[in-house]
Amino acid sequence: MPPATLFNYIASRSLIALGGLFGILACLVLLIDLIENLRFAGKAAEGGFGLALSLTLLRAPSLTQTLTPFVFLFGSIWMFHQLNKRSEISVMRSAGLSVWRLIGPAALIAAITGLVVITIIDPMSASLRAQAELLKSREQGLDRNLVQVFGDGIWLRQHDNSVKLIINAENFDDQRAALENITIWRFDNTHQFEERIDAKEAFLSGRTLELHDARLRSPASQQERYTPIYAVETSLSAGNLRERVAPPETMSLWRLPEFILLADAAGLPTVRYNIRFHDLCSTPLKLLAMVLIAAAFSMRPSRAGGGFQLAVFSIIAGFLLYILAEISTALGESGLAPVALAAWTPALVASLVAVTTLLHLEDG
Repeated sequence: MPPATLFNYIASRSLIALGGLFGILACLVLLIDLIENLRFAGKAAEGGFGLALSLTLLRAPSLTQTLTPFVFLFGSIWMFHQLNKRSEISVMRSAGLSVWRLIGPAALIAAITGLVVITIIDPMSASLRAQAELLKSREQGLDRNLVQVFGDGIWLRQHDNSVKLIINAENFDDQRAALENITIWRFDNTHQFEERIDAKEAFLSGRTLELHDARLRSPASQQERYTPIYAVETSLSAGNLRERVAPPETMSLWRLPEFILLADAAGLPTVRYNIRFHDLCSTPLKLLAMVLIAAAFSMRPSRAGGGFQLAVFSIIAGFLLYILAEISTALGESGLAPVALAAWTPALVASLVAVTTLLHLEDG
């Protein structure tokens, strides 16, 4: 069999197995998400099936993207098992083909898919996920407190029934729950400017923002007023200020580096954003590792009862990889391990274990 024919044959089998499994799992996950969104829409004031469907469709690319490693693991296991079951692998091996020649087409598909995911699919899914989060926040009434991070610090918009505030702070001290070099613009319900407040720092205490050494200016008076402590009512706390910053899932690989630099300069925690960045970068290696593990499980000589054992081993492998990823993420977020190491460990460990097993299989 010519090399190109063999490559095309294995590649086509891989694509069929991966596409079929992806379609089944995607339908199942989206159905579950639709049910969950229907529950949310039932509690919303203007909710309904349309809202639930919109949320599901906007979240669909992001949710299905998380399935990719498991699709490559179980899809490749199924593909290699079918080739082994029909003794095609035995024939190819008897013809002198190495294990690496047989794995090559599926491995190349995994690497290319990983690159496409992080460069093209993820930016689209992150943008749609951001729209879904915004739509959900509006239904919950949370869009009135929006936090954005730019080069000149943190910007916050707060809007309640009586007043609208626009807040800019140069830095946020998480340990003291303090905003440094803060400026507040206050508007009434008709969007008329009422006053500007400048202070060296402000502390979030309960439902109050306490400004120290505050200077107040208003259109009604040209003279600047000074007060040692000035209290502004707010619905924000130090905890939900962090929560109102855009979550990592809504940012693409291209946007994350700049945001991490800005957020770090503004004093906001960036661990989750660093983990997501490195996790995205490791996607091609992660998908390649799934194919290698599948080959290690599936390319041994077929025996009676092998199908059941293969199913058990594949489920155990998927479970262990998931647990390893969760533990690594937890260690990275807690600061017990470097963020880059925590994000790359699952892919590296899976690759090393699979390559070791395949080398043993190749040497006989």
